[in-house]
Amino acid sequence: MKKLLLILLKIVVVGTILIYLVRSGRLNFEKLMLFRDAPEILAMMVAILILAVVPMATFRWWLLLRAIGIQVNPKQTFVLTWIGNFFNTTLPGAVTGDVVKGYYVIKAQEEDGRTRAFMTLLIDRFVGLFGLIVMAFFALVFNFELILSQERLHSLAWIIVALFGGTVLFRDPFLRLFQRLPASKFSIKVYSAFKSYQHQKTTLFLTLFLSIGLHTLIALIFFQVAHLVGIKEMELATQFFLMPIGLITVAIPIAPGGIGIGHAAFETLYQLAGLSGGADIFNLFIIVQLGVFMLGGIPYFLYSSNYQIPKNSEKMFEEEAEK
Repeated sequence: MKKLLLILLKIVVVGTILIYLVRSGRLNFEKLMLFRDAPEILAMMVAILILAVVPMATFRWWLLLRAIGIQVNPKQTFVLTWIGNFFNTTLPGAVTGDVVKGYYVIKAQEEDGRTRAFMTLLIDRFVGLFGLIVMAFFALVFNFELILSQERLHSLAWIIVALFGGTVLFRDPFLRLFQRLPASKFSIKVYSAFKSYQHQKTTLFLTLFLSIGLHTLIALIFFQVAHLVGIKEMELATQFFLMPIGLITVAIPIAPGGIGIGHAAFETLYQLAGLSGGADIFNLFIIVQLGVFMLGGIPYFLYSSNYQIPKNSEKMFEEEAEK
């Protein structure tokens, strides 16, 4: 009952945001017709997502698994990544893609390896998030004068600097902090998972490089879409600074792909840069992304006997977190 109420609350939040954006004229679904006049942009987006983004995300997770001795077939990792994307697209707040991906990896491990397998999902998320922070930070450093000239971006710049510094300084002193948190047992376990990679610097740098490369491709997509909707004054440096911040907000699990939250976040970010149309740009991107990720349903239904979702999968993850 509690889960149902939570899902309904999320639907209300997303619906309210979308209705507000549409009625205020900040979100125009007719912009989707622009793809009819520029099919090459649509083809470019689909190609990047299928041929680069998903394979790079798969390789990143496979490297993290291998680094701590968990042997998973690369093909299986690729299939699980697609299936995870499918469920992230279709089941908000219920069974997430990470639960589906993690269940089959954890199930194949002995008892002492299950926690490590579970934690690779958290590390994978963290590396992706840190990649966004690093990308925004270096966009700030290399375009300091440009961003400094736009006073409304100063607060965002300080936030990125703080996030970058806080993440880089994520070391042993944080253990004392975690011991005081309400969920200290789980927090310490997450921290210990990070520590297990402290001697895997090559893997961490490679996965971070993959994350930055992945996000750079997505930033280029946003840049092309911005020009498609008529925002010719958008500079690439500004896009490389704003896009990571917008995607960080999308990490909040409210709806598939950050629908609603992402629309509002990108509209606000673009307005801070003195531009309009952020919600339309995010809308074009997320609709294409959701369409591509729906393709993950193909391997799921082809191998449905191997990848059925167990009813107790979420409970199993909760138990792993509590150990």
